[in-house]
Amino acid sequence: MTEDQETIEPSLDALYRRPGFLLRRAHQISVALFLEEAAGLGITTTQYGTMVVLRARGALDQVGIATLVGIDRSTTALVVSKLEEAGYIERHDDAVDKRRKVITLTKAGHAMLDRVAEPAQRARERSLSAFSPKDAAKFLGLLERFVAVFNEQTRAPIRTHSGRKGSKRGASKITLP
Repeated sequence: MTEDQETIEPSLDALYRRPGFLLRRAHQISVALFLEEAAGLGITTTQYGTMVVLRARGALDQVGIATLVGIDRSTTALVVSKLEEAGYIERHDDAVDKRRKVITLTKAGHAMLDRVAEPAQRARERSLSAFSPKDAAKFLGLLERFVAVFNEQTRAPIRTHSGRKGSKRGASKITLP
């Protein structure tokens, strides 16, 4: 091993052991597993999450979707546009505030969620197959704790309840699909 290789190797090891690096890489792997399992359905993980939120909560505006999925407003606008183009959602004027657009799932959106349920479950199982059942539960618990502790420090915090930034109500347990 040359002297240059010796100085590079420790820095690569340090990089590969950084939490941020590992989390980013784990996210890439998780997305790849989902896309592989849902191949042919033409849906991304963020689109899936948006549709799950709409099914769970009913009619929402873009800000409501953004705060429940944990994505910024510009990404939400892109996701909503793609889902609308695909016929999975519709936008309507709010009955009370005509400036506000309310977004709902269409029949096609509900049907897509039904079709993607099994592939999403397979992707989840594959991603956790690296662990024993006990370790998988511990891994998920640790990820949930990490997200709960640092949720408010992101550009797009998840808020499952209406409440002011930093309130205990807004920091409820986050359960991801």
